Amino acid sequence: QETKVVTDMEQWTSISISKEFNKHWKLSLGQEFRFTQDMSRFDTYLVDLGVDYKLNKHFSFGLNYRFYQNKNSDEIFKTQHRFSTDIQYKHKLNRFTLAYRIRLQNKDESFFTSSTGDNLYNIRNKFSVEYNINNFKLDPFFDVELYRSIENAGSTELSKLRWTLGVNYSLKKYGAVELFYRLDNELNQTYNKDTYIIGLGYKFSF
Repeated sequence: QETKVVTDMEQWTSISISKEFNKHWKLSLGQEFRFTQDMSRFDTYLVDLGVDYKLNKHFSFGLNYRFYQNKNSDEIFKTQHRFSTDIQYKHKLNRFTLAYRIRLQNKDESFFTSSTGDNLYNIRNKFSVEYNINNFKLDPFFDVELYRSIENAGSTELSKLRWTLGVNYSLKKYGAVELFYRLDNELNQTYNKDTYIIGLGYKFSF
């Protein structure tokens, strides 16, 4: 069967705030707006609520709930929900920070069940590296993420590759700004989609 590839340019804008209660627990809240069709169409609005537990300087665990408003082909926003849990490992090597994260999430359904009654999940493996430049506010980072779908309680296949290159700009006590360029490559679909994404985010922690 012939596989066709379609492309699009998107723009994602986000703002988030997080509170550290002690050296272990952190609560975060974020909003994001996404524009598709060469950044001309407002397509998605979402809210993230997450809690993280830092076990030590290397390992942390997270739980997240995402509320979605996605625009369908009839230009009507459809509500979706996503839940995820993850484990992350970080290691600092001089000025480099290396990280690996594995995440299990349901695939943007009405809670955990699709219309056919089958549970749909993604397993996401993310590898990242960040470099802290001495006496410079811009810190570059790069990550690659592999999505593996689990459908019909047995079938698994690689469904997406995500590549991200960006920089973090520190505003010191006022938070940080993140700017990135991302490429999403869908795999093993009838119509694979290559999405080019320009992202801008603001993060504030206290």
